Amino acid sequence: MQNEPRGVTRWRRSAFLAVPACAAVAAMATAMVQGALAANLSLTSVPFTLSSKTVAAPQGIGAVMHTIDAGGAKGAAQVGIAKAGLDGICVHATQSVDLPVIGSLGTWSLNISSPAAQTPLTSDQLVNGAGLQANKLILDAQALNAAKATLNASDATPNVIGAAADGDGIKATGIKDGAAGQFGLDATGGRTDISNLSADANGATIAGAITLPDLAIAIKHGNTGC
Repeated sequence: MQNEPRGVTRWRRSAFLAVPACAAVAAMATAMVQGALAANLSLTSVPFTLSSKTVAAPQGIGAVMHTIDAGGAKGAAQVGIAKAGLDGICVHATQSVDLPVIGSLGTWSLNISSPAAQTPLTSDQLVNGAGLQANKLILDAQALNAAKATLNASDATPNVIGAAADGDGIKATGIKDGAAGQFGLDATGGRTDISNLSADANGATIAGAITLPDLAIAIKHGNTGC
């Protein structure tokens, strides 16, 4: 039996193994063109998770009650951050893909990420421009959790639970949908520091610029996070 020379690529075998991968990539491209796979994470029909190791908001945050259309009207919290420094971010969305003739391609994940610093950044560093910087970040979140959150304020500029949803402080965070007389959280009296933020969201918008160090966008088969 003749042995194949070492160090020589087995082209036929490699080509055979590459066929499924090429087919999957082509199918994914077709799905995106046909709209079967959402490429816009702001679509309310495609929920996603957003997480960050540390968030520092020098101008605080605001929140109002909100209604979103996610396969039917659902209540959500609209959270606004006028300016945010984040130590890393991961946006993770999943969707099942079915194509005519080909059939089901199973569940696929779209991950948009900017990694946290190897040495964790402090809130002071984030406020001074380190890490990921975002302006007028608005989240439509059905759940927002954190390991710890500190909402600083003062006697002159207190945080108000039950503030008017259309108040000036809340509007300053970028929230424009607060209705007069409705419930709101105005925590713009001082800096807000959040550790291990995790939000289940149906929409996210950024009205201003965003800086993403080492940005990575990846499509993976299955429910695979960043």
